[in-house]
Amino acid sequence: MIYEFKLPDIGEGLHEAEIIRWLVREGDVVNADQPIAEIQTDKAMVEMTTPVAGKVVALAGPEGATVKVGEPLIVVETEAAVAGEAAPTEDSVREPVPAACGEAPRPARKRAIAAPSVRKRAREMGVPIDEVEGTGEGGRVTLADLERYVREREAAATVAARDEAKKDALPTGGAAGGRQASIATWTSIAGLDALFEEEERIPLRGLRKKIAEKMVKSVYTASHATGMDEIDVTKLVEIRKSLASELAKEQIKLTYLPFIIKAVTRALKEYPMFNASLDEETNEIVLKKRYHIGIATATKAGLLVPVIRDADQKSIRELAVEIAELSEKAHRQALRLEELQGSTFTITSTGAGGGWFATPIINYPEVAIFGAHAIKRKPVVIDDEIVIRDMMGISLTFDHRVIDGEPAGRFMRTVAHYLSHPEVLLLDVR
Repeated sequence: MIYEFKLPDIGEGLHEAEIIRWLVREGDVVNADQPIAEIQTDKAMVEMTTPVAGKVVALAGPEGATVKVGEPLIVVETEAAVAGEAAPTEDSVREPVPAACGEAPRPARKRAIAAPSVRKRAREMGVPIDEVEGTGEGGRVTLADLERYVREREAAATVAARDEAKKDALPTGGAAGGRQASIATWTSIAGLDALFEEEERIPLRGLRKKIAEKMVKSVYTASHATGMDEIDVTKLVEIRKSLASELAKEQIKLTYLPFIIKAVTRALKEYPMFNASLDEETNEIVLKKRYHIGIATATKAGLLVPVIRDADQKSIRELAVEIAELSEKAHRQALRLEELQGSTFTITSTGAGGGWFATPIINYPEVAIFGAHAIKRKPVVIDDEIVIRDMMGISLTFDHRVIDGEPAGRFMRTVAHYLSHPEVLLLDVR
């Protein structure tokens, strides 16, 4: 019996996914619930498992191919004839490639043992992971192994290219010709190393590709406009410093982000049009009644946006704990799919090392994104006197199809008011 396992809708609004890595090949025998592929959705990388046992007779396409929801991802023959065949394990040996006539049999190749995050990094680096010698526990391939492999490969390629170039440039005509070799020729050979290091090509795949697609869709769909301002956060700096020392006793790191989230959610309740999306098929503005805040998080793999659900119902302390947990999981690429879905509004923070202003791109299909930027001590005029205050740059990018400049300005002033008077935010015990 032939069974077609079709790509299911594993996330809200999912239409297609990219095949990042096949974990099986045609002819393999698989068990039910055995991992068969790693796929990249708009939100995260997901490991797919087969619901049935049998022999793999067809795959949807090569790694890097795109499969739409409802299309076959894998075809499995489930007849009893193959039921007794052994299923491959993580370190099972691949069948040897038949040797050509007169050649000695070629050695079988083992499939590398590696975590999904390491396999993903290998793909981004263009490294054939099955060729990498693993030094981790049980022979597992680590990130350090990948880096070592790349260094060795690049060194070998450079030496080979230099030797080939030198051979091509060798003067001909015997000893006399050798004496006539120009200094310029050998000078150019000496500069070959630098020439080979002028560029590097990295495949645009996986998470980086999805980020690129989402950014382009947002920019070419929503009508972006950005407002900027600077606000006095001297009180916020003082209060955060005081509370941070107390929470540090509980091993809790307090950043400015919990205060920004509280200020933003308060503003969203006053201006519900910002906690919305635009349904382009029905031409309706969809106002969201719950406040799920996406936090743009930079990782080595790319930008992820974990979501804090019902942020308005959480205290500064609770937000600090959840932010730390989500950030740690994001950097380990261990976020669950549900932790990356359902945001109604997004906040991006460039942090202390970031610039003073920016023009954030909307996390489509949301209608706005708030940017919190560096805090700097600057001279300002208060009551006709020049004083030194802690000033923060802020920005708000909004979809001009839904929101106009005047309400955008009011929204920013509301957020600024709460951040300038953070003691009010402490009243939200939940």
